[in-house]
Amino acid sequence: MFFKRLSPVAVLWSLLAGVSAPALAFQDRDWQLVPAATTHWVEFTQGSELSKLVAGYRSGGFESAGGQWVGFDKWYRPKMVDTRLTWMTQLSPEFGVLWGASTGERAEKYTIAPSLKLGFVYQIKAGPRSHLSIRATSVIGGRLQERACTADYGEIGGIQQVHCRLAATELAPDQTLKYLINALPPDRHQAQIRYTYIF
Repeated sequence: MFFKRLSPVAVLWSLLAGVSAPALAFQDRDWQLVPAATTHWVEFTQGSELSKLVAGYRSGGFESAGGQWVGFDKWYRPKMVDTRLTWMTQLSPEFGVLWGASTGERAEKYTIAPSLKLGFVYQIKAGPRSHLSIRATSVIGGRLQERACTADYGEIGGIQQVHCRLAATELAPDQTLKYLINALPPDRHQAQIRYTYIF
């Protein structure tokens, strides 16, 4: 009773505004019954939290022993940014299942694995002009793994694996490897409770 089928224009507007389609539907005054087991496209995002983290490394660099500038941009610029699509399948007038996937992201020195997103949304009418909604989601996968560089330290150390961004620091090459990023998405588990009153 609380979900409303959205027009394509409403869905597009909600995506551009950064508001999910279900959230837009929940705020509508005109509650309508819709058939169960209908599916709505509710999210399109590019760039995860991990994507933003790695993007910050692209402006860095260091000067090599030969005096040449070695920039990080070519190592950390992806061919395609991590892109997520999510849908909601409405199983009853009050309950919907959220499901989706992301493409992952890859550059020369890191990989963000593809991921799946699963969750649910439940909404009840709390009064004539208000409603309460609960939404929870989890992301499976999406791990960021940073790769090392192979550097030639000449007669001093020979050829060794080293953390690319720390290759010109005072740390020994083998000590830099422990700083390679190996992390899951920080926002992989989310829960939201929302109360809305329409004036």
